[in-house]
Amino acid sequence: MKQFVVIPKFKENTKEITYFEPRIVKIVKGESITWINRDTKVHNLTSGDANSTLPSPFFQTGSMLPGESTTVKIDSNQQSIPYYCTMHPSERGVIGMLPKPEDQMTEDEKARFLDDLNLSISDNANQKILTRLQRQLDPAIIEYLSDPHAALIQNRVMTIVFWDISNFSKLTEIFKDHPELIAVFLNEYLGVAVPIIHEYGGIIDKFIGDGIMAYFGFKETDDDGSIGASNAIIAALKIKKAFQFFKKNWLDIWSTVTNFDTNIDIKCGINTGSVLVGLMGSQERDQFTVIGTHVNLASRMEGIAETDQIVISQYTKEKVLQKFNMETIQIKEEKIKAFEDITEYYVVIGQN
Repeated sequence: MKQFVVIPKFKENTKEITYFEPRIVKIVKGESITWINRDTKVHNLTSGDANSTLPSPFFQTGSMLPGESTTVKIDSNQQSIPYYCTMHPSERGVIGMLPKPEDQMTEDEKARFLDDLNLSISDNANQKILTRLQRQLDPAIIEYLSDPHAALIQNRVMTIVFWDISNFSKLTEIFKDHPELIAVFLNEYLGVAVPIIHEYGGIIDKFIGDGIMAYFGFKETDDDGSIGASNAIIAALKIKKAFQFFKKNWLDIWSTVTNFDTNIDIKCGINTGSVLVGLMGSQERDQFTVIGTHVNLASRMEGIAETDQIVISQYTKEKVLQKFNMETIQIKEEKIKAFEDITEYYVVIGQN
């Protein structure tokens, strides 16, 4: 069985130790590994000790340009083969050589194998985890909470946005044997969407699987919510456009791995209204978030959005006036749960 390893987009000019995805790829002697270069740089992978940059004779991929892939058959009796990029030695991975196919191993055999394999990984993975945890809060929230006079909870008119990828569950089922392809796809998708959200003053509330929840209008002096509403829709239009190019690139990659008949698109729901925003939680765990009826309605808007649609509520429409071209959809039969009095919603076509 062929295994895949993705070289993700790494930071430029960093000495921080980073890893390919998956960090540890497990194969049986004689199987092949395909490395896919999703970075913007050329990579040349070699087996060996990254700390001393001494190569070992087990394999070399040769130079891989951005977008290229290389397949190498691994014939070795070593239990583990560390490897790294000769051009960027801080970028690393490990090949674990299974004594037999994993589905033929007992749980005890798997546990012993992983224990022995972990001994070969000497760098401090915990520090990397802690560094990533520090990125959980949006910088704007950290700045806000550092003000001793800031209210911990306040009532604000803001625009709440939910994004979701249609058919993503089906996609994960198709690639269940290659989770690294899904993991890197999601990381790259967030790498496209998050900067756009931040560009228009949005704050990421949370990632929900393949979904994103964000809110707009917190940073600005925006008493009636009109600035946040406009910025949210512009951000959604930009993400929609960027996703089409991004998607095509990944469909080409996935088609080289397996035949599949599913398509993916992004859909979005937007609503504007008065919400409670602030630090909420218990003594054990806090979260800076937004709550209220208008958050629920934004989620409902995303739920009724069809493939590739940006759906907004009447409350958001009132804030943006004639700034956007939109289509009115009448709700005739199935009402919106908990919002049965709403009779129509609007699909954004573009910006006027």
